[in-house]
Amino acid sequence: MHKSFSTLKSLGLALALAGSVVAGSPAFADNAPGLPVWSENPFALTLSDDLFARTDELRFEKATRVFGEAMSGIGDELADIATFPVRDPRTFGAAALGVGALVLVDVPLTTAYQKTLVPIGEKLSLPPLSRNPWLSWMGRDGQYMVGAVAGTYAFGILANDERAQVAAMLSGKALAYSYLTSHIVLKAGFGRMRPEPDLANYTGPTGDYSTSPFDFFKGNAINFRSTTRGTAMPSFHFTAYFSMARVYSGVYDNYLVPYTLAGALALQSAEGHNHWVSDMVAGALIGTGIGNIVLRNYEDRKRGGLQGSFVPVVSSRGVGGRIDFSF
Repeated sequence: MHKSFSTLKSLGLALALAGSVVAGSPAFADNAPGLPVWSENPFALTLSDDLFARTDELRFEKATRVFGEAMSGIGDELADIATFPVRDPRTFGAAALGVGALVLVDVPLTTAYQKTLVPIGEKLSLPPLSRNPWLSWMGRDGQYMVGAVAGTYAFGILANDERAQVAAMLSGKALAYSYLTSHIVLKAGFGRMRPEPDLANYTGPTGDYSTSPFDFFKGNAINFRSTTRGTAMPSFHFTAYFSMARVYSGVYDNYLVPYTLAGALALQSAEGHNHWVSDMVAGALIGTGIGNIVLRNYEDRKRGGLQGSFVPVVSSRGVGGRIDFSF
């Protein structure tokens, strides 16, 4: 009884501190004097319908223009991601405080997660979309995420639907930025050990795992593929789930479908990821920020009148093309 009460107290403290992440949003600011006020709700950014006004463009013409508008600005977006802690220190500070609070109680939180949600995820496990060895490195999650982007883009081209094309390309960029930010850079920087897969029944050596949530800076190097040792924080998959969900929700002004699918995908693969709860929350926050940056930069470019053109090039040496942008 005493142990259960202590756990509940720890969880309550962690949730209270983590709540500071959202407490400063406009929805709470008026009722919480003294707390930092955010410039906007991190989930509120939605692209206006006037950005997708119907045109008389042919399919190829529209696809060319949309490609230029959506796929440019990569340098600016990477710079915005890298400088986010400096550009918005309030949001960054609140997020860091919330994640730090969760680290303090990661053992009971993650133990509860392993006992309750992981078994459900094992029953919901989805089959891989392809067993081709060339695609096996993606894993099931990667195949479904890339498949969603490809399917959305194919629909957008076939239906000459600008919104679908934009959603696919922006979410594809968000997925790539998630990989670069969380998987390549931050995992190597934090070097955090992953938790024992069964914390409640741990009895022996940990090997490449740990029973302490404070085992940081144990990674060896940058890893381009998934590995176990020192790669817990942040969760790349949660970064990817939430960055793509944020983009789709911002393009379609629909939160239910993107986040429900993201949650289902996260749940069905829970047993394979093996993270501390704070790793997953950190990934979700980073992904949300990446999605917002991609949406905001696209809107700014669109309002600024970026123009693109594509000229196909066919020769005896092969087939290609040239893309030109004007600002």
